[in-house]
Amino acid sequence: MVFHSFAYLLFFPIVYIVYFLLPPRVRYLWLLAASCFFYASADSRYLLLLGAIILLSYGSGLLLARVRAAGRPRTAKGLMIFTVFCNLGLLGYCKYTNFLLENVNQILTALHTDRQFAPVHGLLSLGISFILFQSVSYTVDVYRGTTAAEKHLLKYALYLAFFPKLISGPIERAGDILPQIHRGTRFSLQNLKEGLCLILLGLFYKLVISDNIAAIINPVFSTYTEYSGLQIALAVLLFAFQIYGDFNGYSYIAVGSAKAFGFQLSDNFIAPFHSESIAEFWRRWHITLNNWLRDYLYVPLGGSRKGILRTCLNTMIVFLLSGLWHGANWTFVIWGGLNGLYIVFGNLLKHVRKTSVPETTHIGRKIGTFLLTDLAWLFFRMPNLRSAFDLLGHAVTQPGIRDLFSLGFLDIFPDLPTFALLAASLLLLLWIDTVIYRTKASFTVFFFQQSSAFRWLFGIVILFVIIFFGAYGESYEQTQFIYFQF
Repeated sequence: MVFHSFAYLLFFPIVYIVYFLLPPRVRYLWLLAASCFFYASADSRYLLLLGAIILLSYGSGLLLARVRAAGRPRTAKGLMIFTVFCNLGLLGYCKYTNFLLENVNQILTALHTDRQFAPVHGLLSLGISFILFQSVSYTVDVYRGTTAAEKHLLKYALYLAFFPKLISGPIERAGDILPQIHRGTRFSLQNLKEGLCLILLGLFYKLVISDNIAAIINPVFSTYTEYSGLQIALAVLLFAFQIYGDFNGYSYIAVGSAKAFGFQLSDNFIAPFHSESIAEFWRRWHITLNNWLRDYLYVPLGGSRKGILRTCLNTMIVFLLSGLWHGANWTFVIWGGLNGLYIVFGNLLKHVRKTSVPETTHIGRKIGTFLLTDLAWLFFRMPNLRSAFDLLGHAVTQPGIRDLFSLGFLDIFPDLPTFALLAASLLLLLWIDTVIYRTKASFTVFFFQQSSAFRWLFGIVILFVIIFFGAYGESYEQTQFIYFQF
């Protein structure tokens, strides 16, 4: 079941109505049952793995609390390391076994041996990266004493399994979500309106922006030799908006669904295309993942406390592992490495920029940041390194300069109405991000400060565009959210 399916459009209101009809003391049980059903709708076997992760981290948390209370820090540290190792080991086994086997097979082929390892099927469980990262953060926070060990098994289970954030985040901390579960929520018309506003916005980002862009640029990436360099460049530029519309659309629906119930999830994106540096971009893009990497990897490695060389090394480690987290493919490692190098060189050149280079404009820095991140996205998009470098080579040798003057590079759009739809949709996206950037608040804060006439008109227009211009695919077979694979 995906957020932009008819099944979810039935599932969500049923769960919502029953939730508020039930007595407050048992509502969490209904949410837990609904979350299990939501996860099992993809594959019932996933529930076994989810249950094992819940029991491991829940039991470890209780043991950690007892050991800490008994004044046995070494035992507590050993238990924490063991639990984290089990979680990350499970992630490694599920996500990277076939990647490892593939690389071993390539080495064996290079050595001219006939020995090859067959891939293992059925390893990767939906959303396992997000679930395990939350399990790890809970264990480490209990060990550090920043979060109390949860004694209620089913409420802890709801923290990990809560369906809006279950598959692709946001990556929440137990200290933020468990208190909300214990307090419970009450019906609020304002929460419902804000939640529906975010859900509508998320559907617009996914179905109208992301999926329509995908239909245009997928042929370019799959048969790039048939296109000019300018057309490839345009496709790469559009991919940045495709993945933003896809993942921010998912995040809006997740946060909006939780908000309707009265739960507050973290914002995952805050106007990233207004960033004036790569470092700022990563403070605005997939915020909960980057905060997790900062708190549980970068800081334990020493952060920026041990000199400039160690800071550069720690930055590269974090971004290379972030790339590998996104996918078991060298393209993701290159993508992460490029972003790490951007930040390392940006930090090293700070002094040079201040003393030797004239200050650039805000818009210039934003464009430069966007272009650098977009170049890295190219590797994120391509299926392997060979195709990525072949595409770059083709784009350089066949630039298609004539297309610039004849506007022939726009031929990747099937017709003028599609171009107009996407142009208008992207302008709306950029306007929404500009509102968020300038007000430093959620779009819903701005939205509900406007007149009733504006709100109704905006909502009706967005709904109309989703219904009539959303890219649903044949027989309403939705394209999966890109981050489902992670």
